[in-house]
Amino acid sequence: MYCDSIQYINFRNIGSAEIRPERGVNILYGSNAEGKTNALEGIYMFANGRSFRSAKERELIKFGENLAAIKLKFTDKNRSHELEIRFSDKGKRMFRRNGVCVARLSEFVGSFRAVVFCPNHLSIVKEGPSARRYFLDSSISQIKPAFIKTLQRYSGILEQRNSLLKNYYDHKTSFEETIDVWSEQLAAEAVNVSSERAEYIELLNERIKELFAVMSGGEEVPELSYSKARTAEEYLSLLTGSIEREIKAQTTLYGPHRDDMDILINGREARLYGSQGQQRSLAIALKIAEGEISKEFTGEYPVFLFDDILSELDERRRDFLLSGLDGKQVIITSCDRSSAGSGVCFYVKNGTYTALQ
Repeated sequence: MYCDSIQYINFRNIGSAEIRPERGVNILYGSNAEGKTNALEGIYMFANGRSFRSAKERELIKFGENLAAIKLKFTDKNRSHELEIRFSDKGKRMFRRNGVCVARLSEFVGSFRAVVFCPNHLSIVKEGPSARRYFLDSSISQIKPAFIKTLQRYSGILEQRNSLLKNYYDHKTSFEETIDVWSEQLAAEAVNVSSERAEYIELLNERIKELFAVMSGGEEVPELSYSKARTAEEYLSLLTGSIEREIKAQTTLYGPHRDDMDILINGREARLYGSQGQQRSLAIALKIAEGEISKEFTGEYPVFLFDDILSELDERRRDFLLSGLDGKQVIITSCDRSSAGSGVCFYVKNGTYTALQ
């Protein structure tokens, strides 16, 4: 899979621009705050439907403008395609695929696939469970777009159940009449979410072990697991047996919205006991493994987007990352043109992208 071109109109600091990346390594270089990350952000939105940064809708639109648009042309193993996303300052988005409006995100995500890796993604290993849940859910959604609907159903039921718990003292009768129904529905959807995550983690675990065998010469052994995956009956038992605690907490205390992926290195929790180098190696391996799994499911590699990550890595890890780029389209941002190795270069200045010979 290859990105043939990406056009931006009033996106972030970009007034109007187009980038035509080559089918190998592409380097976007320039000073900070010139538009390098914005360019990758626009590309990734076609893969996931949203930014890999914590962005509000209004922040995606150039200051002083009311509308923004990004348009992607890409080629997969079958044919060429065109995708478009339009934004308004009213908070509305419009998705188009090959000129036809797409109503649901689950029908848009999955046609174009990309793996993005930025310094913040070290949080997958270093921070709390929410970063790992987001990584799992976004990765699964690209290869199984129907999973988006599963997550939406679960979130909708969870919201209703939490509302009941929060308003228990004001609406006791309604609570007693409906809480069991919402608990049963939540347990049924919970197992759908957790089973997909558990299956994906098994695939990740296999790939990450192989990668670490090369990266560390067999001296470091990672282990991934999803220890809280449960059956529908187990989820329901937890939900129905914890009502009093949940009423006090005013929220649902059990379910995939609180689950975690355990990451161990040599038998110890990486988040607490892993060195900074080990944590970075794990983050690299997770992202490479994500790309390999995508290829196994779809028959072709996704586009790889590396946002200023090379400056975060020592020479050994940087060389490992760059050594596996053959046969893949990669777009790298860097302040230093030479640090990203060889490739087609684009100089980035104030939201403009100039291809250099």
